[in-house]
Amino acid sequence: MRVPEVIRCGLLVFLATATALVPSRAQEGSPQDVQRPSFRSGIDSVTVDVTVTDKQGKPVTDLTADDFEIRETGKLQAVQTFKFITTDDGLDDPMAAREILSESDQQRETARDDNRLFVLFLDDYHVRRANSVVVREQVAKLLRQLSRHDLVAIATPLSTVSALTFSRNPDVNAGNVMGFVGRKYDYAPMNALEARYQDLPPEQLEQIRNNLSINGLANVCELLGTLRDGRKSVLYVSEGMSASMPIGVRTSGTPVANQAVPRSESQNFFDTSSLMLDMQTRIFQTATKNNVAIYTLDPRGLVTSEFDIGENVSAADDRRIVQNSTDLLRVIAEQTDGRAIVNRNDPLPALQQMVRDSGAYYLLSYTSTFAPRDGKFHEIQVRVKRRDVDVRARKGYWAYSAEEFAKASAPPKPGPTPEVAGALEGLDEATGPGRGRAVALWLGADKGPADNGTVTLVWEATTDGAADPVDLVDHIVVVATAITGEEVFRGPIPRDLQMSRPGGVVTFSAPRGDVRVRVTAENARGNRLDTSDASVSVPDFTSAAPQITTPLLYRGRTARDIQLVRAAAAPTPLVAPVFSRTERLLLRFSAYGPADTTPVVTIRLLNQAGSQLAALPPPVKVKDSLFESEVTLGAFPPGVYLVEIETTSGDQSVKRLQGIRVTG
Repeated sequence: MRVPEVIRCGLLVFLATATALVPSRAQEGSPQDVQRPSFRSGIDSVTVDVTVTDKQGKPVTDLTADDFEIRETGKLQAVQTFKFITTDDGLDDPMAAREILSESDQQRETARDDNRLFVLFLDDYHVRRANSVVVREQVAKLLRQLSRHDLVAIATPLSTVSALTFSRNPDVNAGNVMGFVGRKYDYAPMNALEARYQDLPPEQLEQIRNNLSINGLANVCELLGTLRDGRKSVLYVSEGMSASMPIGVRTSGTPVANQAVPRSESQNFFDTSSLMLDMQTRIFQTATKNNVAIYTLDPRGLVTSEFDIGENVSAADDRRIVQNSTDLLRVIAEQTDGRAIVNRNDPLPALQQMVRDSGAYYLLSYTSTFAPRDGKFHEIQVRVKRRDVDVRARKGYWAYSAEEFAKASAPPKPGPTPEVAGALEGLDEATGPGRGRAVALWLGADKGPADNGTVTLVWEATTDGAADPVDLVDHIVVVATAITGEEVFRGPIPRDLQMSRPGGVVTFSAPRGDVRVRVTAENARGNRLDTSDASVSVPDFTSAAPQITTPLLYRGRTARDIQLVRAAAAPTPLVAPVFSRTERLLLRFSAYGPADTTPVVTIRLLNQAGSQLAALPPPVKVKDSLFESEVTLGAFPPGVYLVEIETTSGDQSVKRLQGIRVTG
């Protein structure tokens, strides 16, 4: 047997032994303070998905609960819930034709069993630049083949997991993947975190990168577990991690030379074993608890050598790195019920199999008769009482520890009010990472003629400075429809040359109720670049209750900047409410009392939980029902805040929350 095969077998033995000996590390390695095993839908309820195929690989779809037998540690368990999950192309599903535009949309769609969930984890730290160019084309090809029932999010080792957004638009997802650039052995800092470690030797930088990638994968699995019990999949695009760095590898972007020292075969073995144990306690357990299958895709394809002739790496080290990194990708897939897509120059068939794995499966649950509280792995065996079928199911689950059980049994902490949650959701939509949209939008409504309202739409291009002029947004075309189906506006909105960024503004009359707006971004030739949907609610301004309109936000660095805004006949409000601490915020809104009386208006600053931080100076009435308030942001540390506007008339009051983000 060749040495690399011995190492791989030894790793698996070491991994199994270490898991039994050190169960406490499962808690230490959690990516968050609490590992919530949402793979299990109750304290002692275990949920498992089972894929059953015939000998030709086609799904078997006619099984019943009586056809399944589940045993935990050899003891038969009673199947309590049973459901067959299948996914079609979504062409007959009106809900599947809608874009995901908000956090509530995302929560609703990700919770649906008939939507497949995929996260592409693009590990740029462990993919060479040339290989990333090839693999992104391959993955983009798969994404363009997905259906409306396939929701995709994209993550990297440095992604903020809570900000991940899912999209069902194949072209948008493929376009985002095409921006993937590998950075393996390139240590040029791309952000403040990397700049902090820039002066470390490459061998230490590799350890940091390993840790970031492991944490990132674990956090993604943890997030997916909060969405639903059913199967979720992660496609991990990586050439695999290495526990040590060979002498002679060519690096760039760091002033410190490679300081790797010769290591014996036993040292390499234990270094790799330590890396695998780290993955066990931080990735494998989290994936299993949250019912996440990790598919690993090696961008190197059919690889025989890791380093080229221009690098002074020994043949022995080269073989070791290739074998160990490939084996690591295989083990990740094996331990999480995924598949390893390695040593393949054409990965598309295997990627299509990944999609099929999530397209037809049985979701079963049982209540464990053992009710373990040991925090250990408990094996389960799933058998189907039918001949000539292949059964794929999880090998087991991780039980709650006594501490986790106490936390899971404790009464839930009160969350934010619906009003606070809605304001934070709106802020995330306006300031979160791009969803591949060509333009960003702001919509607001104020009192209009007769009983109607006046809707203001502001657009701003997100492709300003694109390398190819064809990708630049020249104008947008707007179609606005009232809740009654009446078309209230249609037409192009050209660029406003007075705006600092390419963008424009339009106002139109609309009846009370929801107004749905479809926006098509086009270039100077009239070619469509993107289409998106948004909506705005026009209040009933004939109501006797007090009213507050959508706040308009403006910024300025100096008092003179704010004066220029005030002097403008119709200043354009900000699309994204993001401010630096050196800026001033000017907030404007209309407040109406019954029978055109002037209400009492107060403003407060709240934190993300909705608790008051400070009472702000009373707003100034500018004219008629228009109020404004100027806020200097220098005293606020970076973070997310809510501005609460309250209008009171007699014994009636109404509040409106506006989220803002303050940067350093």
